[in-house]
Amino acid sequence: AGVVEPATVSVTPPPAIRTGMRAERDEAGVLVFRTMAGVPILVRRKPGALLHAGVYLLGGARDEPWELAGLTSLLVRTSLKGTERRTAQQIAEEGEMLGGSVGGAAGSESFGWSISVPLRHAAAAVELLADVVQRATVPLEALDTERAIALADLVALRDDMYRYPVRMATSAAFAGHPYGIPASGDETTLPAITLAGVRDWHRTRVQHGPSVVAIVGDADPEELAGLAAGAFDLLRGGELAPLAEPSWPQHLVQQVERREKAQTALALLYPGPARTDEARFATAMIAGVASGLGGRFFDELRDKQSLGYTVHAFASERSLAGTFGAYIATSPEREEQARRGLLGEFAKLRDQPVTERELVQAQTYAMGVHAIRQQSGGAVLGDLVDAWLFGRLAELAEFDARVRGVTAAEMQRIARRYFDDDRRVEGIIRGAGRAV
Repeated sequence: AGVVEPATVSVTPPPAIRTGMRAERDEAGVLVFRTMAGVPILVRRKPGALLHAGVYLLGGARDEPWELAGLTSLLVRTSLKGTERRTAQQIAEEGEMLGGSVGGAAGSESFGWSISVPLRHAAAAVELLADVVQRATVPLEALDTERAIALADLVALRDDMYRYPVRMATSAAFAGHPYGIPASGDETTLPAITLAGVRDWHRTRVQHGPSVVAIVGDADPEELAGLAAGAFDLLRGGELAPLAEPSWPQHLVQQVERREKAQTALALLYPGPARTDEARFATAMIAGVASGLGGRFFDELRDKQSLGYTVHAFASERSLAGTFGAYIATSPEREEQARRGLLGEFAKLRDQPVTERELVQAQTYAMGVHAIRQQSGGAVLGDLVDAWLFGRLAELAEFDARVRGVTAAEMQRIARRYFDDDRRVEGIIRGAGRAV
């Protein structure tokens, strides 16, 4: 009993540790170090029993040829299935022994991998993460398996009455731009991705891409940075080609699909401020006033008018553009009423300032959610990486002040600027009205 099969034992060198690390600066509680190749290492000390480490890169889906959409997503998936030092089973088992697992994610403008483990396993976890990120072999069988799973996920997505109409609207709003191409790819692009293409993408976009290593944990920052610098010796950093700014449609655009459903789902999008635009805080407060239990849209359209089963408003930002959206699920025969109801609520936001009570409630809620989020080391890791890649580290210490600084007058100006009904984009899954 207790004997480990030889096939599951990985023979890896002990983690390299670079000594004498010195931070180049301390900003908003984040210490910035560099590897020998100049790759930034961000370390934030946070009390707690867990260590959270991640490696993230700018680019990926935004730089894929449109006919190979999903390339980065498949790379992230298959990197977990084998390296020069470990098999897929060994990667999974070692993660389990350390009390965590390596996970990956690919978005429209960045992608990466992370792991969370008890602090005592920091060195082994960082070495495992570095192996997956830097030395992925992309086995052919794994690529075929992950491609099949990705295609199955797309089938499930088409049945999602929330995510799919939002995706339809986003694709229409950013047609002809990388923002309009789903990072997951589709049924046409995924089969076109080759093994050689994924391996080359790893070499050019990971080993020679603009990367950042980040660690959050309750340990000496210099020691954590030394671990990362020693482990991530194959990352060389790099630059991205500039991305053209997207152009929003100048007229109403509707994307419609009909389904044998007893429900119609409508996602409505307007343009919004970009990630680097400070107006995004005002937009977030508009979403807070409009959405949620007790929010304007829910109260008026669901509770008072009974126009929808679900009503939701949301803001989303990318580096060059943003969106402000609303979603309603309604009976097929009430689609036009529901649309008029949504447009009426947007008109109110343009025509008159929100009340002081609404603003304070939205601000209090946003700051409360943010405070709760800061209790999670994984969330702190995500926030500091997001700030490094798409903003600036100083913003990590400014959230409450930015939210408190939003005024009702500013929110009305934003509503008037962006909520132009003639330029809205809609994604609609139109139900047939039959019971299901």
